[in-house]
Amino acid sequence: VSCAHLLLFTPDGKVLVAVGASGAVNVIDLESWEVMEVLKQHLPKPSLAAKALAAKGNRAKASLGGKDDDGGKTAVAVSSGGGPSDATVSSRAVSTSDVGCPAVSHACASADGQWLALVTTADRAFGGRDAAGVHVYNLDALKLHAVLPPPPGKGEWPPVAAIALSQGGVLAIAARDNAVYAYDVESASLSEWSERLASRAERPNILPELADAPGQIRGLSFDPTPGSSVLLAQTPSAIARIDLGVLPEAPGGAKGRRGEASASASSAEGKKGRRRGAGGSEAPGKKGGDVKVAKLEDPCLFLGYFAPGRAVMVERPWKDVLKNIPEPMYRHRFGT
Repeated sequence: VSCAHLLLFTPDGKVLVAVGASGAVNVIDLESWEVMEVLKQHLPKPSLAAKALAAKGNRAKASLGGKDDDGGKTAVAVSSGGGPSDATVSSRAVSTSDVGCPAVSHACASADGQWLALVTTADRAFGGRDAAGVHVYNLDALKLHAVLPPPPGKGEWPPVAAIALSQGGVLAIAARDNAVYAYDVESASLSEWSERLASRAERPNILPELADAPGQIRGLSFDPTPGSSVLLAQTPSAIARIDLGVLPEAPGGAKGRRGEASASASSAEGKKGRRRGAGGSEAPGKKGGDVKVAKLEDPCLFLGYFAPGRAVMVERPWKDVLKNIPEPMYRHRFGT
């Protein structure tokens, strides 16, 4: 592995996943330090016609004496055989289309080490990737398991902000508009929780509590407790706890099967709380299911589970930020 854009370990610490700058995924066995497989099925395959056109363009540039399309001078690299190679260096200014974006923006592994989820980006100008996508690999078989379909109402995948995989095989995906999607990786389909959320007429796919939360979701983390469906979401200014086991309210106002039991329990707790006053437990949200959001005074840098039922949060107090800000500069105004 020459260079890596992303690195992650499987929870058991036996496998290292290294995502290269080109998007190729190297699965490394840490006991033998050997590359077990290089996964490339999530990358687009250029056609033979595209390869022929690229080679023809490189030959044409070499025959023109080092002039590129923009009029800038081009240095042509010569291969060991004496002919021009595919690598050319232009003296013109570098633009965003030259740099592009990484082929794989996010990667995560499930707690049991069976699944690996990758988010690929769209880069039509430079990378030749027409659309973004979410791909799931089976690490036991080292093969591509599924390509997840876009969310309901979306022709293609929106920009992804964060992803997380649960021990039960649920993939949570947060978009930049704070919409959260839950997929069952085994069946490669939306979970019942996301289907219920997408069926709402008003602001589908977005939890009302997260829509009003300050900032954009930067991280997701599942509780590794067996059977738990609790998901933590983190923005720079707020944290949220989402229970994917409690279904959101249906458009007609009816609760789901999993929501009925929790709704009756929360109703009973609510009655007790009203009798006790402020000491009662907080009832789940009415529209988004069991969602609780807490706003923070200091910026949150990280939030994630490190053990069953235990999470760690890293904050940076504003007073520390203010200490690093240089003193304002005052200049004397002459003539005043």
